[in-house]
Amino acid sequence: MHMTHQLFEITQNAIIINPKGEVLILRHASGPWLLPGGRINKGENWMDALKREIKEETGINNFEIKNILDVDSWFKEDGGKFSVTFLIKVDENNIIKLGEEHKEYAFIKEEDLKKYNFWHESIEKRIKEAFAFI
Repeated sequence: MHMTHQLFEITQNAIIINPKGEVLILRHASGPWLLPGGRINKGENWMDALKREIKEETGINNFEIKNILDVDSWFKEDGGKFSVTFLIKVDENNIIKLGEEHKEYAFIKEEDLKKYNFWHESIEKRIKEAFAFI
């Protein structure tokens, strides 16, 4: 039996936790809330891509990856999607500088989750996992 390999588009997301134990979420220009992150460019390794996306979307330079919190995959008509979510800690109170994709940001606690309309329910699930982990 011959199997065909599925090609996957990989995205990386960051659950960024500040010293107060709050998680950073970004509001996309189109309306819903999501996590910082994005795709890996050609010729880029995953760590460089993660640093670049976090800097582009939040202005944050210094952070520490604590854990891989979640790995997920799903399928759409245009192919497979593969997503890795990192748990990231920042030490100091960073000045957030949003990129052009986003129009607002918030640092939230677990009890705030219900107030936000997320891009996908899996984002809320992953943020809950992060709060359980810390």
